[in-house]
Amino acid sequence: MDIIHRNSKTTSHFSIQYLLAGSWQPERIKTVEFEKALLDNGLDFSETHLYEKGFVLTRSQPSPLQIKIESPGPQVMTIGVLSQNPQYDLEMFCRDAQAVTLAFERTWPAEHYQLLTTTGKIHHLYSSGTHAFKYLWEERLGQFPQDFAALGNRPVAGGGLRLLMPPHAVEGSEPVSIELRIESFLRETNKLFVETVFTWPRPRMVNKNGGFDPQGFMEQIENFAANEVWTFMTHTRNPQD
Repeated sequence: MDIIHRNSKTTSHFSIQYLLAGSWQPERIKTVEFEKALLDNGLDFSETHLYEKGFVLTRSQPSPLQIKIESPGPQVMTIGVLSQNPQYDLEMFCRDAQAVTLAFERTWPAEHYQLLTTTGKIHHLYSSGTHAFKYLWEERLGQFPQDFAALGNRPVAGGGLRLLMPPHAVEGSEPVSIELRIESFLRETNKLFVETVFTWPRPRMVNKNGGFDPQGFMEQIENFAANEVWTFMTHTRNPQD
């Protein structure tokens, strides 16, 4: 019987962020235009926070969603779309993210946009038949509980793995860097927390009318998490090997 239950997977976070070249300043009149463009694309937000370098729009229904547009430095700006504890699936998040980029194009029109990097993130939770860290330490890594005696026999409540993979192209695909965290979820110790972050570092020109393609980026992350990451974290070894 599998210790980690694949069909127990739930998603606790979706986000995508675009870093663009170019000067940009938050203006209240433009924020209102942007909100109207969002509404025309089916997105309504209940809270608006305008600050010196940008603004944040937030809603809680029908699924939590936050939009953040800011200028973090000279001649660069970011567009971020985030859903914490989403109440819908990846396809619906991508539809919302696409609506955000279309509203951005309508409010700040240009023939094309210079995209410097794109970063996407997904969090998954899996149920385990035992303490998730016990599974990682003893089953996945083939280590022994007695090893912690070297730390003064202190109890270990949780832990995990963090992997950093530099930009790399596979089978002719675009280079991507990957950050991966697999660890026990401290609030519910029988759950395994998995964070998968992709960053595409190659600059590109984005044409108007839907060229930001959030679905294309986010599906790459989801597929990698569902296949390669799942295989990696469930491949156990015998401690005697």
